[in-house]
Amino acid sequence: MIESAEEFVRLRTSGDSADLRRTKQEDAPLDVWLDLVQNHPDMRFWVTFNRHVPPEVLRLLVRDDDWRVRANIASRKGVPQDVLDALSRDDHDAVVSSTASNPGTPTDALTRLSRHSWEDVRERALEQLEERRKK
Repeated sequence: MIESAEEFVRLRTSGDSADLRRTKQEDAPLDVWLDLVQNHPDMRFWVTFNRHVPPEVLRLLVRDDDWRVRANIASRKGVPQDVLDALSRDDHDAVVSSTASNPGTPTDALTRLSRHSWEDVRERALEQLEERRKK
């Protein structure tokens, strides 16, 4: 378990593959995730790669200025539907494209994205909607 924001930063910046793997795979207490998000903005992108980040932290990161942070959240499995709905309204095409590809995206968000101005987003949303019709 990662015990502090400082430990996460040290692991992430060490360059050691075992340390990098820990930043992706090990859990941390909520206060560590919040410390990282609030006090280490350069680590927010890397936080999104960890599969244990709790929903309340994802809800904070959905408003991050870095589109890569938002796009990475949009592509994750198990993201809460309210987070995916918010990301489906994002201004960045890469974020909405990732959201349209996520099987967990709410149907109403996919329906809206199926009318998006960018063809790639429309196609991805329509593919997800078609998959749901098959089930």
